[in-house]
Amino acid sequence: MRELLKTLLRRPYRLLFRVPAQHAIQRMVADGLPAELMPAFRYLAQPSVPASDKRILAPIKGFRAALRHRTDPPPGAFTSPPPQPSDTPHTDPPPPGLLRPFSWELIANKTCVSHYWGVFLFLCAKRKPVQTILELGSGVGMSACYLTAGNPGAQLITVEGSPQRAAMAEANLSAINPRARVVNAMFDNALDEWLPKLSGTLDIVHIDGQHERISTLHYFERIKPHLRPSALVIFDDIHWSDDMHRAWEELARSRDVSFAINTGRYGICLCQPGASRPRVHDFSRYTTDWRKEKRPRNEFW
Repeated sequence: MRELLKTLLRRPYRLLFRVPAQHAIQRMVADGLPAELMPAFRYLAQPSVPASDKRILAPIKGFRAALRHRTDPPPGAFTSPPPQPSDTPHTDPPPPGLLRPFSWELIANKTCVSHYWGVFLFLCAKRKPVQTILELGSGVGMSACYLTAGNPGAQLITVEGSPQRAAMAEANLSAINPRARVVNAMFDNALDEWLPKLSGTLDIVHIDGQHERISTLHYFERIKPHLRPSALVIFDDIHWSDDMHRAWEELARSRDVSFAINTGRYGICLCQPGASRPRVHDFSRYTTDWRKEKRPRNEFW
């Protein structure tokens, strides 16, 4: 009932705040937001895409519908670990969460990115000049499908720890971009292998796994030396918990981040070597996805 009520209220809420949202976008542009990202933020304020984009995105919507009707045993996935002590150093590889099963309904409706936020990823990738996209946390490949659909000419590497989910991600991605690559490995092991190969080519990085402060900061520090100037780093679920929101607050003050935007679900960082004072904006009030979650220790999936 609560989810249904939220869904019903989103449309009138966005209509009410449509004009203030456009003013917020104009302020971000005046502050230096790259022009290629404007359509993505306009979409968040007024969710509409042309018919040509709808045709590109239709197969991805079909993948989600198919998940809801599956009756075979669902694949397991690594849960996010509970928050580590605040003084834990983030230089060492963080411990993974537990591998446990998920229902198909939970996978389709919760762990996969929604269409609204998937289109945002699609538009971020579509307009930005991109050589390589790296994703940590494939799941069944939904987010990666949106990203590679937005820029099919770019190389996409996505990493997933669960063998079953990696296989599903590969099957879904092959229908959108056969050249996309799924790596079945734990994040640090994959980064050890791939960062030397990708160094200096990373234009978009999507970090969507181990939703915990120490882990998030660790992976950002690992990828940061390998980013191209003006690279876009997208942190998923920054309002997942108080712990993740603290991680975002640190990221938004990070050295080498020139622009930081809280969208409610995603934390968006534009990275520029040598930047010392990020321009910080909060767009979350215009997307309805801004409240921090209160999660018990056993629900960090």
